[in-house]
Amino acid sequence: MRRLVWLAAVALLVSACAGGSGTQSTASKGPIKIGLLTSLTGNYAPLGKEDLLAAQQMVAEQNAKGGIDGRKINLTVMDDGSQPSQTVVDYRRMVDQGVVAIEGPPQSTAELAIQSEVDSLKVPDVSVGAADQQVIPVHPYMWQTTPLSSEVATACVNYMKERGWTRLAMLTDTTNAYAIAGHSETLSLLAKDGIQLVADETFQLGQTDFTPQFTKIEAAKPDVLLVWSTGAPPVVITKQWAAANTGIPLMMSAAEASTLYVQPAGAAANGVYVQATMGVVGQYIPSSNPFKKLIDQFAGPFQKKNGYWPPQFAWDSMLAMTFIFNAIERDGATPAGIKKGLDSINLNTPQGHYQFTPTKHWGMPQSSNLMSQVQNGQFVPVGLSAKQLAKVGEQ
Repeated sequence: MRRLVWLAAVALLVSACAGGSGTQSTASKGPIKIGLLTSLTGNYAPLGKEDLLAAQQMVAEQNAKGGIDGRKINLTVMDDGSQPSQTVVDYRRMVDQGVVAIEGPPQSTAELAIQSEVDSLKVPDVSVGAADQQVIPVHPYMWQTTPLSSEVATACVNYMKERGWTRLAMLTDTTNAYAIAGHSETLSLLAKDGIQLVADETFQLGQTDFTPQFTKIEAAKPDVLLVWSTGAPPVVITKQWAAANTGIPLMMSAAEASTLYVQPAGAAANGVYVQATMGVVGQYIPSSNPFKKLIDQFAGPFQKKNGYWPPQFAWDSMLAMTFIFNAIERDGATPAGIKKGLDSINLNTPQGHYQFTPTKHWGMPQSSNLMSQVQNGQFVPVGLSAKQLAKVGEQ
């Protein structure tokens, strides 16, 4: 009898150590915890709120289909208040709470702030920030859904060349990593494309009167003013630039391809050029485009629920969840399995064909990066024919 009791105890101990039918089995059947680390308050709230709407839609749709392998998804949401120092705290908290992957944050300064934490804690982070430095060089547990800042700069400069604009002015937020990177990438393109930088003004987050910068820019007589910034400042800049009535076109980066830019900017935004990706201008993508059905599958429910076409950060967030779900389906709901899955993403998406590898953690095709112009609150593609729009999104 003592021997039987001893053997039973040993069997239980071995089972527990092996993770057999005990807690591991229960965990493998329980919810999958995915984190959304975003900005719902502060300067970057217009970005983060769109992240949240898209992520919630994606999770609800996946759960309605039974989740992944019969396991529902639990979305853990944390607001970093647009403060990179809080982003670091929240990433650690999410890891401690057992999330297996994280989307966010929506701005590059915060993404770069958590880079070392992601490297150390090894819970995958699929970013919706856009600075090249987030993923170049590769960090093993960090990926990016958005266009690189260098891709945004290329799209802007290409449109300038198309219009024959040779004199450029820039206005850059020096407190934002994405803006700094975009400014730097633009500078690297100008000389070879025959464009002269005639004014190069800067500002810091919190400035509300841009008259000093505008005075210098107008005096330089540029063909166009390109603004590198995110969040609230572009709305203020747009209104004040319209009031200045300089006659000089205004151009914004993809960070302003949002309803939360055009609505508060109002009539002042009409005519502003905004770099945008394929999904943002999806209403104008012809049915002959191979990605059009995918665009409508996400945009239709989003528009029905929220009353407007999904803006840039909604598309970025949708992609992040798509990639995380796909990685889990193929390689399991552990951080290591999700890393393996993300390193082998090869998917058609509403933003074109994406492919990640262990040495390439960004994937938006350059052809998905377009130029739009605000017309009555809508982002209308410019510079491309219907025939060309039928081919965007391809590698």
